[in-house]
Amino acid sequence: MISGACFCKAIKFELLAESPMQGLCYCTDCQRVGGSSHWTSYAVAPSDFRLLAGTLTPYTYDPGSGREVTRHFCGTCGTQIMVQSDALGVASVNAMTFDDATQFSPQIAYFGGSAPHWCEVDQRLTAFGDAE
Repeated sequence: MISGACFCKAIKFELLAESPMQGLCYCTDCQRVGGSSHWTSYAVAPSDFRLLAGTLTPYTYDPGSGREVTRHFCGTCGTQIMVQSDALGVASVNAMTFDDATQFSPQIAYFGGSAPHWCEVDQRLTAFGDAE
């Protein structure tokens, strides 16, 4: 079982299943929200995410796909914990919030064509998605 927390430790969670899809997302939404070249995506079913402490602050929007996604943050420190798509039945949990980050092993590069020009996408990762 994987456990994790936000920066200030107000949010604590655990995951009840291992992820069949672990990757780095280079879409421009993830870059803007995270302030980095990519998001560390540990994808599980929403029912496999268990909030143990705190209250997540949601922000729901349509990223242009016609399917709403909800980004969940700590309302105190602002750490983004998870991106959830009910339409796709997936919760993409921020692997850098895990208590043991070695439990994350990316195999997929999502939207690598959208990576910043200064960022080198690891060619050993399986490419997924088109450039934005």
